Parts: sequence; C-alpha cells; structure tokens
Amino acid sequence: MKQTELIIGIGIVLLMVVRLNVMYPYASLLITILTLVLAMLYSVFSFGLLNQIRFRNLLKKESYKGISTLRLIGTIGTGFVLSIISISILFKFQRWPYGSINLLIGLVSIVPIIAVVIIKYIQHKNKMYSALLVRLSIIFAMGLLLYFTKSETILEMTYRDFPEYIDAVKNEMKDPDNLELRQITNEVRLKMDAAR
Repeated sequence: MKQTELIIGIGIVLLMVVRLNVMYPYASLLITILTLVLAMLYSVFSFGLLNQIRFRNLLKKESYKGISTLRLIGTIGTGFVLSIISISILFKFQRWPYGSINLLIGLVSIVPIIAVVIIKYIQHKNKMYSALLVRLSIIFAMGLLLYFTKSETILEMTYRDFPEYIDAVKNEMKDPDNLELRQITNEVRLKMDAAR
C-alpha cells in the first residue's frame, strides 16, 4: 500500500505542476480522480497503511501483534485528517468554493498529530513513527504552500496565455452574485476553448 500511496501522490503532484504550465485534456478530471483515490486510501486503509501492514495482511490477526488499540485509533484519526487535507488541496488547486477554509481546518488538525508523532518517535525510535513523520511533513508542507497561495495566483499561472479570461474571472470573484459578470466569464471561456 505504501507504494500505491507514493505512486498516486507523485502522480497528483506531477499532474498539478504540468497543469499549471500546459493545458491538456481532462487535466481536472485526472487530478480529481487521483486525489479522491488517495483520500479514500487514507480514510479506509489508514489503520494498515500508517502501521506499515501490507495489504494482503490487513485481515490477519497476527499482523496487529505489538500494536496497541490506542495506536490503531490514532492512525485511523490521522488517516481521516490526511483525507481531509488531500481533498482540501484538491479544492484549493481547482479554485472550488471553501478550499481555503477546509485546508485551514486540515492544517490545524494535523499540527497536534505531528507533535504526538515527534514525541513518540523520540521515545521509541520506531521506524513506523519516522515514516509517518515524513508523510505528515510532506503533506503539511504542500497544504501550507497551497493555503498561502492566492486563488488569483493559481488562476494566473494556469491561464497565463489568456489574459482576457483571467480578467473576467477576477471581476467575477469580486462580485460572485452578479449574473452579468458570470455570463461574461462564460462567454470568454467559450472563446478561449474554441481558440485552443
């Protein structure tokens, strides 16, 4: 499962970076599907993934020897928070509503988890805690980076070849209830899509 998580995570990051530089078909769909698969992996299989239990051994009782109930509950909670952050990163990157607030909730939730993992790692020097700390640090850093990136910046990076569309979207962002501005944005987007 660790390899699956790594492949999906790297795939998401690469697709996002490429999306910021090049327009390609189904970019948003690919990023969304991969992010949702990663979020489901965290939310459903976190007890195994974060405790470094192989997928084929998830249902074997002997795989959980030496793992306390509290640690299992902690990894399930950690998986839930990682799932929230993954989806929030998707929302922020796609410039969907409530991306920033969801990302803030996820980032605030992960800080105490990181503190507990650091303390547990110092106490036990367990390989599981070191791997978990690396995972949490990477996701926290990505979330923090996106949280402090303005939606306008993402818009400008993605559509830098279409300044008319950028201006239309920015105007609509200033007054989201204005139907006339929304209509103008739709017309400009149709022109942009026809020009590609």
